[in-house]
Amino acid sequence: MTTPQTTGVWISGESATILRWGPEGVSIRETVESQVPGRHRSTGRPPTEEHPAGEGHRDEHMRTFFAQVGANIAAGDDLLLIGDGEVVEHFARQMQSQGHGSSRRVQVEKSGPLTEPQLLARLRTFAGSPAHRSLPT
Repeated sequence: MTTPQTTGVWISGESATILRWGPEGVSIRETVESQVPGRHRSTGRPPTEEHPAGEGHRDEHMRTFFAQVGANIAAGDDLLLIGDGEVVEHFARQMQSQGHGSSRRVQVEKSGPLTEPQLLARLRTFAGSPAHRSLPT
């Protein structure tokens, strides 16, 4: 069984695009920019007490970013999470640990960057309402 509303999120470490789909079409269209600092690989010496790696700081930014994205998702919506790398998996775990995944469908897919129309097409298919296509006559 599906819910009347479905939310789709494409998320990466840089930003998230959130679309909410229902019987009247798209009702929410949001982009949340991340303040998470990128991971930098260094060929220099490893982190020390005097020069820490800074991962704790990055993790705090990521928690804040996830909270901003989660604030745009209604608790009862079915949820399609799409993203690259580990970010989408971490976000899915956070949503489930907060009880957001208990009574609804949650699907996680790995994908490179998507345009808003591509996200909407996947969201509509997930919601059971794919776009109607007709061939020219």
